[in-house]
Amino acid sequence: MGKFLAGYGIAALAFGLTAGAGKADVMPSPTLTGGIALANVTISVADLDRSTKFYQALGFAVGDAHEPPIALAVKTLGIPATSKLDIRFISRDGIMIELVHLTPASKNPASTGVPGQLGLSNFAFRVDDVTRVAALIKQNGGTVLDQTKVSMGQGAKAMDFLFCTDPDGTRIELVSQPKG
Repeated sequence: MGKFLAGYGIAALAFGLTAGAGKADVMPSPTLTGGIALANVTISVADLDRSTKFYQALGFAVGDAHEPPIALAVKTLGIPATSKLDIRFISRDGIMIELVHLTPASKNPASTGVPGQLGLSNFAFRVDDVTRVAALIKQNGGTVLDQTKVSMGQGAKAMDFLFCTDPDGTRIELVSQPKG
């Protein structure tokens, strides 16, 4: 497991401030274009191991789980001091996701991911075959929202779209590459 470095503020929110580069348990240090870069997206999960296995089945590399100092989590996230927080970074194709598990687990449901609700709507994956990846999602505890499947374009420009959810209900959009 990586060692935590001293730090506070926004950088401390990632909790994965570890030594060693290139692993999924390291907070990313992307090139800052214009002084800003997206470091990671954080998803709160009900079961860290279940969610790790789900995203691993989608090809994500998995880093170590970390338990940050509770005082840091209380100050930055506003969680009760009696809570326990575990985090794990996962990565794929340069994209980092931070899975966060709070004990006791939140009783609030995941965002519904609809544009009428503020906050994160969904995140999308480009895939070779929407049906194949949807089956993989279902086999690993996710839900396929069959009623959302649509096709756009014709011939070489045709693309398929389908929404699914991870095991906690976070919406995932599958978008096929153009057929041509």
